[in-house]
Amino acid sequence: MKFYNREAEVEALSKARELSFNLHSQMTVLTGSQTVRYEVADMFLRFWSRYFIKYNHLIESQNLPALADIIKNDFPAYSGLTLEIYFRQKMMESLEFRNIGSWWEGKKSTEQNEIDIVGIYLDDKRALVAEVKRQRKNFKPDWFETKVEAIRKKILFQYEIETKCFSIDDM
Repeated sequence: MKFYNREAEVEALSKARELSFNLHSQMTVLTGSQTVRYEVADMFLRFWSRYFIKYNHLIESQNLPALADIIKNDFPAYSGLTLEIYFRQKMMESLEFRNIGSWWEGKKSTEQNEIDIVGIYLDDKRALVAEVKRQRKNFKPDWFETKVEAIRKKILFQYEIETKCFSIDDM
């Protein structure tokens, strides 16, 4: 039985030397340190590696209905990550931010707070903290406010914080 490993996915794609274009991009993590995660930048390769490379055994055994079920069941999670990438890109294109990334508390923390998008404005006095949901009805303002307070205490204590929920409706 195989388990999904994002680092292995990126490593496998990095080793494919015949692909001569940008396979992955850096995703800055705002933790006060230089932590960086890598992600597949090309949307086609992201989809291909997530489903066709990972479930190659289903293709080889011609069990395409099982693969279709996996894709259908996983699509909400996959499209949520894709939506985060979309909104980070829109923020970059706005030229209003000097830094855009994500944030989560360390592994040692009892709370596992994670913020989808954090943007530091050019004036270095304001920050945008955003949650991304496919459907706005799934947004839980009270829970989000708890996460915002955690990031405020840890790294954004000197910033005026603006909060937002991005969804498909904001595209």
